[in-house]
Amino acid sequence: MLLNYLAAHENEMEYVVGELKNRADPKALNTYVYDYLEHKPIRTHRTCDAPYAALGFNEICREIFDFHDQVTDLYRTLVGKAEIPEARELLESLLELEQHEAMRLVRQTGRMDDL
Repeated sequence: MLLNYLAAHENEMEYVVGELKNRADPKALNTYVYDYLEHKPIRTHRTCDAPYAALGFNEICREIFDFHDQVTDLYRTLVGKAEIPEARELLESLLELEQHEAMRLVRQTGRMDDL
């Protein structure tokens, strides 16, 4: 049940980010990100190395929350490095979206754990 919920949630996030991309200023979309990604790539399975299907509820949640923390950290760093207002605005929107969705994930998975 948790993996199905997470898959649906990530599909929804993909759609929302795609819509942001469609509406974003081209100057912001053509801004390079290479400095951050060279030093701190976003990685999966930092909290464990087993496939999700072999993990328990809490282990999956820990892994997913760690991933979202990395994405939030990426957006925060990039907001601070953005040199043009259009890029800063886009990154702030992505940061706000990521923070909101991470909180929603915590709430929803907490409810599932209660079941």
